[in-house]
Amino acid sequence: MNAQQYKGNWDAYVIQMNRKPISVVVDLDFGTSPQAKENQNVIIVQLNVNHVQADGMPVRNEIKTLDSIENGLVSNLKNALNALYTGRYTQDGKRDFYFYTNDTSHYEQHIKSVLQNFPSYTWTVSASRDAELSNYLNVLYPTQKEMEHIQNRRVVDDLRQKGDALTAARKVDHFIFFKTETDRKKFARAVQDSGFVVENAGKEMGVKERPYSLQISRTDKVDYNSIDKVSIYLWELAMHHFGKYDGWETFVVK
Repeated sequence: MNAQQYKGNWDAYVIQMNRKPISVVVDLDFGTSPQAKENQNVIIVQLNVNHVQADGMPVRNEIKTLDSIENGLVSNLKNALNALYTGRYTQDGKRDFYFYTNDTSHYEQHIKSVLQNFPSYTWTVSASRDAELSNYLNVLYPTQKEMEHIQNRRVVDDLRQKGDALTAARKVDHFIFFKTETDRKKFARAVQDSGFVVENAGKEMGVKERPYSLQISRTDKVDYNSIDKVSIYLWELAMHHFGKYDGWETFVVK
């Protein structure tokens, strides 16, 4: 019942390794969900893609078939083993599907019942104990930097859905938190050289880790490529000063 009700928080991202892309689709909420504690076995299905581009990604004409395979695996394993689908990893002509479950009985037969309908594909499957979610956290889950890219895209998509053409530059506010007042001052001096203005600096009461807050702003474009560069610059600079970049916000320009 829990698996049926659980929806997840899905997103996708692409990284580069050895000059080739790796495509990841992942449920970002699974690791902190109650379902993660209940389902401590991982089933990994590795599928060999039949037709790939030079970069190792599936050709466009094969996407529909791969989607059908994915839907079949998700439905079958959910019904048979109450398994939760947590994501997929595509690289160099292979696509791996990750499922977490409390029951792995006859899992190979359940996989076979789906993939026998696609006889041109070769595949392997394995199941193992993974109470620490090592496969989910180390393979599927994005790094902090990749998560920043995802959050930037989500904010930009939200602006677009609200009617923003994303062409006009406008004031953008950014929020950063620091361990010490000295770290905050060093950061503020550094960003002022890049045209940022300090809007507010305070101290969060009852916060132990990074109580010193800073709000800065600058006029920038907010299309994804533009704002992502700004955000990553501030994110990396905050880390250099032992701070935590906490995102940006702006207003809709229609």
